[in-house]
Amino acid sequence: MKFSTFIAAVLLGAAATSTNATATVLSFDDLTEMMYGDGFPLAANMSYDGTGLSYVESGFKLTLHAPNAAPGAANIGTGTFEPQTFNWHDGLDNGSDTYVTLTRVGGGLFNLASFDYLTDASNVSVDGNLLGAIEDAGTWTTALAGIAELRLSSGAFNQIDNVQVDAAVPLPGTLALMLGGLAAAGLARRRS
Repeated sequence: MKFSTFIAAVLLGAAATSTNATATVLSFDDLTEMMYGDGFPLAANMSYDGTGLSYVESGFKLTLHAPNAAPGAANIGTGTFEPQTFNWHDGLDNGSDTYVTLTRVGGGLFNLASFDYLTDASNVSVDGNLLGAIEDAGTWTTALAGIAELRLSSGAFNQIDNVQVDAAVPLPGTLALMLGGLAAAGLARRRS
C-alpha cells in the first residue's frame, strides 16, 4: 500500500469516528405521575442519595441538587406542572439554592443541541462557566459541543423537556496529535 493511500485511509477513518451519532431526545415520557420524592415513590430510573434526586434516561442523568432540603424531602413535580417533563421548585419543600445538572452516566463529554424550558428565572452554566439566563417559556438553541456538565440554577418554578443531546463527540486534540504524527512520519519517509 502506498503511503499516500495509507494516509487517506487513516484520515477517512478518523473523520468517520469523529462525526456525531444520532441525537437522543430526553423526553421524560415515563414521568407520568405528578410528584416523585418527598414521600412519594420514585420512578424505576430515579434515585435519591440524601442531597440529590437523580433521573436517568438514555445514558444521561439529570440531578436535582437540593442542599437545603429537609432529609428525604427533595422532589420533582409538586403538582404544578405537566407530567412527562422534568420540573422542580426552589424553596418550600426543596429548600433554597436548588439547581439541576445534566451529565452523562459514568461521566464523559457530550453535545447539547437544545432544550425546551419554562422558568421564572434560571442561569445556564456549562462546566462552571455562566453562559446566560433563561426566563419564561422558550427553547435554548445555542448548540454546545464537548461539555461535561450543564447546570441550571433555580427560580421559584422550573421545567425542562425535549433535551436534545448526543454522547458522541469528536476528539480534536487526539485528531490533531494523530495528524501531526502522520505528517512527521511522512517527512521522515520522504527524507529516507
